[in-house]
Amino acid sequence: MSDKNNAMISSLFHERSKFIVIGLTGRTGSGCTTAATILENEVADFPKVEDVRLNKESFFSNLDSKRYRVASHYITENYSPFISIKVSDLISAYILTLTASQVTVFVKAHAADISKIKIDDVIKKGSFNKSFTKKGILKSISDKLLNHSDNLDLTDREKTKFFSFMKLIRKFTSDFKEELRSLNNELYIKVYQAAGNSIRRTGKVQIGFNQLPFEPESVFHLPETINRCIKNIRRINSDGTFIVIDAIRNPFEAKFFKDRYSAFYLMSINAPNEDRKAYLQNEHKYTVDEFDELERRESGKTKIDDADFISQNVKRCIEISDVHIFNPRNELDNNNVLKAQLAWYLALIKHPGLISPTNLERVMQIAYTAKVNSGCISRQVGAVVTDGNYSIKSVGWNDVAKGQVPCNLRSLNGLAQDFNEVTYSFYERHNKDFRLAAKGELIKISGQPGTKGKNLSYCFKDIKNSLDDSGNQVHTRSLHAEENAFLQLAKYGTAGIEGGKLFTTASPCELCAKKAYQLGIKDIVYIDPYPGIAIDHILSIGNNRPNLIQFRGAVGKGYHLLYEPTISYKDELNYLKGS
Repeated sequence: MSDKNNAMISSLFHERSKFIVIGLTGRTGSGCTTAATILENEVADFPKVEDVRLNKESFFSNLDSKRYRVASHYITENYSPFISIKVSDLISAYILTLTASQVTVFVKAHAADISKIKIDDVIKKGSFNKSFTKKGILKSISDKLLNHSDNLDLTDREKTKFFSFMKLIRKFTSDFKEELRSLNNELYIKVYQAAGNSIRRTGKVQIGFNQLPFEPESVFHLPETINRCIKNIRRINSDGTFIVIDAIRNPFEAKFFKDRYSAFYLMSINAPNEDRKAYLQNEHKYTVDEFDELERRESGKTKIDDADFISQNVKRCIEISDVHIFNPRNELDNNNVLKAQLAWYLALIKHPGLISPTNLERVMQIAYTAKVNSGCISRQVGAVVTDGNYSIKSVGWNDVAKGQVPCNLRSLNGLAQDFNEVTYSFYERHNKDFRLAAKGELIKISGQPGTKGKNLSYCFKDIKNSLDDSGNQVHTRSLHAEENAFLQLAKYGTAGIEGGKLFTTASPCELCAKKAYQLGIKDIVYIDPYPGIAIDHILSIGNNRPNLIQFRGAVGKGYHLLYEPTISYKDELNYLKGS
């Protein structure tokens, strides 16, 4: 009886015990590669709860300490090492399909201050021409991975050489990186980011890719290559496959894996900006300007056509992550804080519902759920205000004032034809320049593929700012999520708020930061920093400063996947003992 029950329990958790794919995302310098290396360890190496400290204080407190003990013990007893697939390695495979002269020209396009002769000399004498992947069986493996029109089926000999191929392509990436850095400190990142953009635009690395036609199907070319690696590894390791992808930096690539695998989890590794900046400056000799330029590129702020699809947008990847892990890069001798959080979520991936959520997760999940109420067509944000004990006092989301019609329920067609004063403002109905600009937007979008049956909404702020040639935020119709949460307090009372907490799925702008300060908010918990000066200018001054806490934990779909048990724990234990 007990053996049958054990078999039944095993089958319920079979998928999680046999196949897991973790996609890591995060800004350069946050620690994605460090996390991947930890997951590659052959044996479990997770710290004891008393060894997990941040700024000399215990990282876990109260019930979270007990939760960690349960999770770390479970994953230590049920640990399986992961195989790392580095996106940069596969970009290298694309680069190796070029000739030496083509690589020289491609690199030169991103190194204006370096002579072509010097670049050519490094390419011809370096790892590119010495790469073993350019000939023989390793080349045939590379060709099969990159040529999506052919079947992936590897020969028996190719299967035995597959992991050798992965090791050699990684060695090439490492060597090529150092060669490019010898020319210019930031050249490796620039070249590989451009190569990734080229692949997403055209399906290959091409010179002058910015001027070539955008091929929409190419957006998924790189993730499909990664997927072909995963499929091949599953065929070789039939007893179990555990993959970590280092690192996903395009949201459509993340969506590719979310749509294909129920066992896929997107994890963002987040380090404080100051720690990241110090790490990149000390270890990789970044200047302030180089760091700022890197931030711009990774936030999707490029001038490339179709940039929303082909460029890196780490900010958006972080927003859609299932799990957020905090990585303080100021630990000198260990990565215990990072290791402990990985242990926590690995245990939950293998055994959903093993422990219950933290207070941070419970409240942030409410904010995350609240944001979908927003009628903003640009960005949805949710916010929750609690007292000092995490008791919820108000919930808000970004939206128009009560009684007005949200932007997603208005349309360019309606603006042109409907003079309803409830839906459209006097300015929108009577300003000639605005109406002409809106009509131009309607002409551009009407009849385009994919618009059939859709409400053609518009952003008032964008049209108004285009007329004024400015980036003014004053013209937005919506109240911010934090602002709405604060106004709920104004309606129903602010008792217990001083010393309380603000949770936001973004982070407060300058205006909302001032309001939080005035209300006496003690802690502001955020997922991703707002690209303004709220932190540096508003929240870092005075003698009653709020604490800024980067959110760590599961949220959204990940919250349910990890914390909802497959069967109740009581029933599981009863089945295991044969009751």
